[in-house]
Amino acid sequence: MFQSLDSIKKHEVENYIEKSFSVIRTYDWLLDLYVLDFFVDNHWNKLPLSWRESFNDIDPSTLGHILSGKPANIILPLSFLALKRTVDLLSIPRQQKTNMNITNECGYVGNNPKLKKIFLKHVKLKKRHEIGLMANIVKNVSDKTKCVGVLDFGSGLGHLVRLLAYKYNLHTAGIECQFQLTEEARNLDHELEYTIRKHISEENMKKLLKPTHINVTLKNHQQLSLIELPETLSSYGLVGLHPCGDLGPLLLKHFASCDKVKFICLVGCCFMKLTDHGYPLSQYAKSLNSHLSYPSREIACHAIEVYCDRLRKGDYKDLKIHAYRAALERILVDIDPKLKHAPVRSIKHSDTMTFERYCSLAMERLSIPLPTDPDVWSRGQEDVQLWRRVVIVYSLRLALAPLVETVILLDRLLFVLEQGFSCEILPVFDPKISPRNHIMIAKRQ
Repeated sequence: MFQSLDSIKKHEVENYIEKSFSVIRTYDWLLDLYVLDFFVDNHWNKLPLSWRESFNDIDPSTLGHILSGKPANIILPLSFLALKRTVDLLSIPRQQKTNMNITNECGYVGNNPKLKKIFLKHVKLKKRHEIGLMANIVKNVSDKTKCVGVLDFGSGLGHLVRLLAYKYNLHTAGIECQFQLTEEARNLDHELEYTIRKHISEENMKKLLKPTHINVTLKNHQQLSLIELPETLSSYGLVGLHPCGDLGPLLLKHFASCDKVKFICLVGCCFMKLTDHGYPLSQYAKSLNSHLSYPSREIACHAIEVYCDRLRKGDYKDLKIHAYRAALERILVDIDPKLKHAPVRSIKHSDTMTFERYCSLAMERLSIPLPTDPDVWSRGQEDVQLWRRVVIVYSLRLALAPLVETVILLDRLLFVLEQGFSCEILPVFDPKISPRNHIMIAKRQ
């Protein structure tokens, strides 16, 4: 079982990866199930008989307790209990680490009580949680590496670089591919400075370090070395707060290959968008049967803690929408097999929405007339009545999600170790607020 990932050895990581893939390969059949194919492919009958017998009449709230590791008065198949225990032992812990060093060193803005909440404006609650903790970690790592420059990739509206620059006195640049976001980030800088000027002297205003915002689309890690940076960023640390898909691996490759990069702080996201360029990264994982399907990578991005809380509290009635979509899928495939996985998109629903109303809205978007055969609607209603089975199968898939995320993160960790650098992984965010809550920190000695 993982105790710490700040001093783990290369061979230990390899061992965890090998054991994890042994489990994943055994349960690929479960991970690879699409929820909307539940009735088309008869997912329920894909479960082992003992699982079907145990879970058939289970209340979803009880299942929520089981998946959360809490006791439940129900006899479960030994194969399921063994799987649950194995996943718990092999997965990287997700409970937020609270004993991290928090820096108190701030500049002219950070120490001014009248500007205490200035960095919260225009920032949503989830983002406030993330950038506050991320900025502290980046500041601490920059102090340890004596590196005062930071590049934030996928910087969006620049909330993180704004905090690092104005509060923590770091030379920063935000790299963003969307021009509109870059322009808005600059506008927010001006707005911030307008407020700051009311509370500090003009002399101190001139001493403030202002972030640079750069608009560029990255395609490979070699391109990073060609970006024109200010002289103050002759060496720098890389920061990625939930970069999408291959961007995270691209940053790791740049860290490993460029001497100018002194450290990297990376929080991954959107694993389902990874390509062969982003996974696997390590030579060891490449030597194994390390393939992860799109459905398995997609389920690894879901908020298991929030989902289990909802199940335990009985807040799962709206999960019937998954059964609605699965029942609709069977209707669509019967109409025309080419309609399989048609992009219906999200339909706003409530507990009182009928299945017929749901189908009407969906087929209107697809420009398809509603079926008139009463047998179609009769079968659809029978399918919807089995919504608990849909929730159960989805929940069982979600129980494996932490292990899939673990092998992706360990592959990245091992890649860094293979290059000869130190590396650690910490669960820095509250997983109920920010489900992708692990930060990877690597430093060039």
